[in-house]
Amino acid sequence: MSNKTPHCDSCGRRIRRNHHELVLRDFSTGQILGHYHSHPGCQVAAAKYVTPGVALRATVYHPECCGDALVHCGGGVPEGAA
Repeated sequence: MSNKTPHCDSCGRRIRRNHHELVLRDFSTGQILGHYHSHPGCQVAAAKYVTPGVALRATVYHPECCGDALVHCGGGVPEGAA
């Protein structure tokens, strides 16, 4: 596994270790389709992969600062944006 910091496929900026990350994968092959910041502005770009008949897996990775109690974590989405 690479330790290289991923870049957001929407805005092109690095996804830092203290940011939430949305990873979009093809469900049948497991191939990564994109890395995105987990806020609405960047998630909109992931919608280009949503097509009829294609199964996708979206995973939000939480940074260590969220801790074990993820109950109150909004996944990096600002309150009222979801």
